[in-house]
Amino acid sequence: MGLDSAPKRGLCLRQGIKSVQSVKVQHELEIRDCGLMTYHEALTLQSNLVEQRQKDRIADTVLILEHPPVITLGVRKDLNEMLVDKGVLAQKGIEIAQVRRGGGCTAHNPGQVVLYPIIKLHSLGLCVSDYIRALEVIGIELLKKLKVPAERRRRFPGLWTHGKKIGSIGVRIKRGVTFHGMAINIKNDLSIFQNIVPCGLHGVQITNVAEETGREHSVALVKQRLADLCFKHLSGQNSDSVDRQPTEASAAKLPPWLKRRLRDGETFNRTRDVLDTLGLETICTNANCPNIGECWAKGTATVLILGNVCTRNCRFCSVTAGRPGPPDVDEPSLVVQMAGQLNLKYLVITSVNRDDLPDGGATHFRNVVNRCRRQIPDMRFELLVPDFKHCQEKAVQILADAVPFVFGHNVETVPSLYQKVRPQANYSLSLELLRRAKETYTDIQTKSSIMLGLGESETEVIDVLKDLRRAGCDRIAIGQYLRPGKDAIPVAEFIGPDKFHWWGEKARRLGFSWVMASPFTRSSFGAEQEKTDDAPILS
Repeated sequence: MGLDSAPKRGLCLRQGIKSVQSVKVQHELEIRDCGLMTYHEALTLQSNLVEQRQKDRIADTVLILEHPPVITLGVRKDLNEMLVDKGVLAQKGIEIAQVRRGGGCTAHNPGQVVLYPIIKLHSLGLCVSDYIRALEVIGIELLKKLKVPAERRRRFPGLWTHGKKIGSIGVRIKRGVTFHGMAINIKNDLSIFQNIVPCGLHGVQITNVAEETGREHSVALVKQRLADLCFKHLSGQNSDSVDRQPTEASAAKLPPWLKRRLRDGETFNRTRDVLDTLGLETICTNANCPNIGECWAKGTATVLILGNVCTRNCRFCSVTAGRPGPPDVDEPSLVVQMAGQLNLKYLVITSVNRDDLPDGGATHFRNVVNRCRRQIPDMRFELLVPDFKHCQEKAVQILADAVPFVFGHNVETVPSLYQKVRPQANYSLSLELLRRAKETYTDIQTKSSIMLGLGESETEVIDVLKDLRRAGCDRIAIGQYLRPGKDAIPVAEFIGPDKFHWWGEKARRLGFSWVMASPFTRSSFGAEQEKTDDAPILS
């Protein structure tokens, strides 16, 4: 739909079943009021619209609707906790739907307003974390208009009021286009939530606007207010509504050497589809990595095991912090399927910090490597592990059953910035892990990485490189820090390509056998390269 298109009337989802009335069209955003729509119909419509939006056949579109009673189960199996047998739910007329979106189980029924944006994030210059924040802002402002003070909670996506949950957020991104979205309880029957543990949060009370205010607002009026807020925050007309950071999506704020062409193509699409189908997480997407196009176009990706929720909250990282679920026992099998389908010969495996596990997740790393090795004997591995804060000796011994591999652990920055950048980590502990690994495993290479542009001095960086060499570290990756989202610390300085070349030469002179230094260098980028002496400065 172009800028001058008139509002549509009577657009049919399926002949003879339901008509959809367009509320209003403004600039590049269309909002459709779909009335009461079954979950299956809404999911089918979203899938069709996502495909059209990917091909730029339609404008950004938002669906606003209600659902008949339905319980939806997300991709986080550990968060899909049912309290009632499915047969009992069927007798109550409650449908159950398994869906591929973030989060765990939740419930929908009439009187709850649901928002499904079909948005091309690049068109708005948003990264995923900015988009989630925009949804939260829309919900908070809507509830404020309805006289309900709402807030977002760190580590717990959704909307909260007086300690009770009033709205849920669960999204999925497919080839840069969003779907699924947000549900806000207005005047719905809350007893449906007694059948589940909402989003896996035990003891959480669910509420709605009617309960909080004693008033039953018109759903039609709520939809109109919601549409106005979508135009405000998702149409691109209010540039201040979301604090956009200098990521690749907002490349106009970056120096010329940090602007990259977005990638696509057959191999990129195949990589994306394989990961999508298997439901595997990657650090590429969770950390908003600027190299995702480059890597996926070559058929490589860094798999993120042990979930995508981290027990720490480092301020340089966009990975979600919170309470993670138990390790997925099926994950080793899924990783080997991915490796086989992508014909990988070199696999980089990383994880979030799992301080909640007695071995820090080391057993899961070992199981993934050994399962892959049994199926693909000639595959080589690189592990990028957390610091195993409370169990280093135990973790290193467990991983001994999975050698050979490149053993990687990132120091990330200079010691003086740890309290600011990664306050729950310890620089000396990171060096100790690298030293311990080098002494324990024979004939392996150890590797680390450091980000520049956080406010470090040249002398401090040189001292870190020397510390790493003293710990026996063989490989080093040196790259530019880029702010991945609003909650991350800002960039202090953009380092030029010539300076990175200088750092690469400095690292080689200090004795590192494998060096990659460039603005776009990341710890797992180009990891499969045997030699880096002639590696170009990437641009």
